[in-house]
Amino acid sequence: MKLRTSLKFLAFLIFGVLFFCAEEPPEPIIAKAGKTTLPYSEFRYRYEMTPHIMLTKDKKRNKERVLMSLLSEKILVEEALKRKMDRDEKYRTFVEQMKKEAIVEKLFDEEIASKIEVSEAEIKKGYIRSQSKLTLEVLTFDDAQRAQLAKAMIDSGKTLTEVKQALETDMFISADSVLTLEMEWGQSHPKLEDAAYSLKPFQVSDPVSVDGKYYILKLVNRKANILLTDSDYYNKKPSIRKTILERKKTEKFNEFMRDLMKKRTVRVSREIFNLVTSGLEKAYGIQDSMQQKNQKQRDITPAALRQPELADHLKDTFARFNDGSTWTVEEFIKKLSVGPYHTDFSSREKFRRSLRRAVKRMTEFETMAKKGKSLGLDKTYYVKYQTKMWGDAFLARRMRNMVVDTVSISSNEIKKYYEKHKNKYKQPALINLHEILVDNRSLANKIYHQILQGADMKELARKYNKRQISIKSAGITGYFTPKAFGKVGEAAMKLKIGDISKPVKTEKGQYSVFKVLDKKEAGPAPLQNVWNEAREDALTEKRWAAVDDYLASLGKKYKLEINTSVLDTLTTYDLNMLVLKRHYANRSAAPVVTPMLQTPNWQRITENLLKKMRNKTK
Repeated sequence: MKLRTSLKFLAFLIFGVLFFCAEEPPEPIIAKAGKTTLPYSEFRYRYEMTPHIMLTKDKKRNKERVLMSLLSEKILVEEALKRKMDRDEKYRTFVEQMKKEAIVEKLFDEEIASKIEVSEAEIKKGYIRSQSKLTLEVLTFDDAQRAQLAKAMIDSGKTLTEVKQALETDMFISADSVLTLEMEWGQSHPKLEDAAYSLKPFQVSDPVSVDGKYYILKLVNRKANILLTDSDYYNKKPSIRKTILERKKTEKFNEFMRDLMKKRTVRVSREIFNLVTSGLEKAYGIQDSMQQKNQKQRDITPAALRQPELADHLKDTFARFNDGSTWTVEEFIKKLSVGPYHTDFSSREKFRRSLRRAVKRMTEFETMAKKGKSLGLDKTYYVKYQTKMWGDAFLARRMRNMVVDTVSISSNEIKKYYEKHKNKYKQPALINLHEILVDNRSLANKIYHQILQGADMKELARKYNKRQISIKSAGITGYFTPKAFGKVGEAAMKLKIGDISKPVKTEKGQYSVFKVLDKKEAGPAPLQNVWNEAREDALTEKRWAAVDDYLASLGKKYKLEINTSVLDTLTTYDLNMLVLKRHYANRSAAPVVTPMLQTPNWQRITENLLKKMRNKTK
């Protein structure tokens, strides 16, 4: 009986090794759903190149969780193929784009990557940085001139808040606040990391240029792990080296691209560019105002082809190259829709600027892909498995979306969800003040006594108040947490509603006189205050339940197999960070692994299968 089981497993292993491509070096297949396979290369690539939720110290358990996610993807792909969704034009356009991206990557590897080295000193430097977490204040600018002006203002003694207010940058952050973020090594652009990790506490960087934006960084805090050991270094050394190697590849890629593009030029007439941009602006409601309804929209979609201004010009030539090839308007928009070319919808000027950058990058990319194809790189194993990997991820996402789009939520379901998870919506203590903030104690005392004598606080606030967020509201702050206003909030919590405070000295040396208008105790927020959040949470839970049920039904429909012998012996590195493609900084190196932590039925199916397959190999 054991011999028969071993022969069955051996047959599966041989099939897995030979299935993918006979003309290339064979590799094991880790799992199958029906006829759809999960090869060794894809599993390892996606495990190491995308971040994972709930990563533990148990490497075996980590691999099983990723397998559970990827096997769910493959079974969705199997169903999608049965429904012939691979014949869809959107799928074909996307797969063609990803095939070209793989060709570009392969070309780069053959021309440059093999010559790149990472020194021991670089690895040690990366390791030391990886052991520190930085807290930074950040200002962002669209052009170098304003960034340099900001740095000059800071050097002259202005605070980042004052500079932000003066130059009106980061409009999505309140006037009294500067964007604060945490930085860990390996998760930001290398230029930003180099600048940040070189700063001393409270030091401010020069402007850092990244992808058309300019950043000024101030180091607020550095939290370092002081217990560095040789053992920890050698455990993390491979992952550190891999991250540095990928970054070097990106840098060399840009150099390679500049050299290649010296031989190819592209022309886009102003007339056709204006026609296309005008059509896209109308399609997405892009205006000159900074307040855009579609401000969050970042990507062009093929739906733009239906815009009346563009419909009669789809076959017109958009771009003409010096080798005689051309792009039509239709081809350009389709390429734009599937490529990693983010466009800025916040104003017409910014949209057109970002579209010009997209044309340049598309031209570079297509030039690389054309050269790689001429060398026969489209027939290599790497290009084949990368194309399949991205195509599978696309189909699985379409299938998941089909399932979740059928789910709706009723008011009663939202109420039941809220009652069950009420503690999830706890709100902190909140206070609402009528405040007048001034620069000196004597004026604050004068205002305090005037208020006690019945003076109109609104009139006094209009005349004296320097708190930016409450200037327009005549000193009324609105509700905020006590910590948000530091000593003022601390003093307010000790008073009763209606009390008027004596002048309170703030952390910045100013003085605040205020009246407590209202106080709200900490506790669950009323449902009406968190209705939208509760609705989204309830809908998400119901959608995951629908996906779980659907996966379970497919698990009965298609045969599932796991090659535990390969899975258990596979060595992986727990990078737990998002690695980006070297040719575009806004495309992940691999499709992100969708966590399946909210699918108990699917978890049970995969866990039972793992036990079954391991028992067979004993």
